[in-house]
Amino acid sequence: MSRLRLTVPAALVALIVSAAGAVAAPLVAIDPGHGGADSGATGTLPPGTPTGLPARIDPDGQTRIYEKDVTLDIAQRLNAYLRGQGFPTVMTRTTDLAGGDVPFTTTGADLRARVDIANNAGARLFVSIHENALSATAAGTETYHFYYASPAARALAVLVHRQVLAALGLPDRGVKAAGFYVLKNTRMPAILVEGAFLTNPDEALLLADPAVRQRVAQAIGTGVGQYVAAGYDALYGQQQNLKPRYQVNAGAFRRLADARARYRLVRRRGFEATIRSEYNKANRKYLFYVVSGKFVYVENARELRDRLRRKRIKANVGAIPTRSRPVPAAAPR
Repeated sequence: MSRLRLTVPAALVALIVSAAGAVAAPLVAIDPGHGGADSGATGTLPPGTPTGLPARIDPDGQTRIYEKDVTLDIAQRLNAYLRGQGFPTVMTRTTDLAGGDVPFTTTGADLRARVDIANNAGARLFVSIHENALSATAAGTETYHFYYASPAARALAVLVHRQVLAALGLPDRGVKAAGFYVLKNTRMPAILVEGAFLTNPDEALLLADPAVRQRVAQAIGTGVGQYVAAGYDALYGQQQNLKPRYQVNAGAFRRLADARARYRLVRRRGFEATIRSEYNKANRKYLFYVVSGKFVYVENARELRDRLRRKRIKANVGAIPTRSRPVPAAAPR
């Protein structure tokens, strides 16, 4: 779990902040989780609880609250708040449908549509709004960024998380890293906010209050405003021009067959991998490397290295070589 700290070098922040006032407000992609046939998490409310959301009664006559309704309501409020602050926005859905306002078919299609909307619009940051589910006693707020997020994305997660914590007053479950599809495949700094647990009756009742949902929306909007005011959007723009300098190697082999075996192992354990032929100075020959990732920042490379090692895969961080070429991962038939 990531701690609540920002790790961008102070000198770089100072340089960016000095120019931040001249930067136009970035386009914000707002992603209300779930929708249509995908209700997301559900909670139970006392009969007759007013919510300002679509009425949901289950077959047993119980009053229910659906995540898809809560996230859309908060997203619409956030959209209005940000536009009032001068931010352009794009929403991945505006009705009780899947991403792109189309009927829900599969989770994969839904998630791809959300990512495509944000990427194709040229959004500069992405905020996915969700509510949590676990048990009747699970409680609190948590916010996610991608495992190997840039400093800008990590800063966005921290700033928004702090504001949502203050708005809800629930236990702090922390800023965390995850590999969620919308975090991994969006091209811009992206976060996913889990405000509260709908499976917890007290937190479900809290989210049933329109005034609380308005507080959450404004809290997210305030965090976004702080992110831009601190110059992190300008930092993201500069990062686009940086080239990866570090790679994570999950093995180096003399024989291509051995590299392909390691490649298959790495993939089976849930990691990306490619095989590259690289010149090894110590051996004065080309070796076959299984490369699991390339990064601008060494901290992100070390994080992947450590995740691989926890899965009992030997890995190390090295500089990206100048003499390297891809090798087919599958053996020819």
